[in-house]
Parts: sequence; C-alpha cells; structure tokens
Amino acid sequence: MIWLKSPTIEGDAFSWLTEESSLTERLNNEFNDVKVDVIYEGEALEEKNDYIREVIIKSHDKPMIFARSQLKMNDLEDAWICLKTLGQQSLANILFKDLKISRRSLLYRVCEPKDVLFKHLKSLGFIQEEILWMRQSEWERQGKILLLTEVFLPNLFNQR
Repeated sequence: MIWLKSPTIEGDAFSWLTEESSLTERLNNEFNDVKVDVIYEGEALEEKNDYIREVIIKSHDKPMIFARSQLKMNDLEDAWICLKTLGQQSLANILFKDLKISRRSLLYRVCEPKDVLFKHLKSLGFIQEEILWMRQSEWERQGKILLLTEVFLPNLFNQR
C-alpha cells in the first residue's frame, strides 16, 4: 500500500478527499443532515496499548464516511483526555476548535479489497466490492499523536 500526497481522482471526489476543514460540517452544509454513530470505542484488538474510536458519519441514515481515531492508551489520560467526553459527537468538535491541536500530515490511497480495513467495512455491511478512497492524517496535541483514518463510502458520491 502506497500513500500519496495527493489523490489521483478528479471532480467532486477530489474535492471531498482534499477537504481541509471538517468533513462533518461539510456534510451538514451540503446535505443538511448529519449523525455520528460510534460503532466501537476502546482498546484496539490488534495493538493492546492503543485506544481506537470508530464511527460512521451518516446523512439521511446513509453511511457516508467511516472514521477511525487511534492513539496510545496513555495519551488518552493526558494530552487527548478531551476524547473521553465526545460521545456521539464528531471528532471535528475537538480537532478544529482546540488551538493546541495541529495537523501534521495528510496522505491518500485506495482502500483495496485485500486491506484489513476494507474487510472490516464489508463485514459491517457498509460496502460490497466498490473502489474506496481513504485518507490518513496525524494530529498533534501537547506532543502526542492521534492518527485519523477516514474512508469515503460510496453513498457520499451517489447522493447527487
């Protein structure tokens, strides 16, 4: 899997993938309806020292974006303690409002059928065999890193 500095896709999909501000806010502006459903929050199964939070961001009850936040469990107790109070809110409520948080990187790639994440999304019933684009960003708060992976689901591009 090769991460790219810019996605090799055009049009509306490119615009969504390269969105610099909150995807949740953009969804709300374009579709006038957004709901965040937490599907898992807790210890990462593959990395016991990590905490993950997985959400599906929906519009009009259709899954649009899958997002996974991952960080060291210890960082949840200090630099990223603000995550504990999110509940059903979007992570954007913290990332774009807390001046102590900065984005360090943003990379893109296709989420392929052989990827663990693709298989996970398929097992949850969010996809079939579609080509999916994803992006990954690193966010820093007080020297501690949060890794955010966002997968753009087919419903997002089939709304028009």
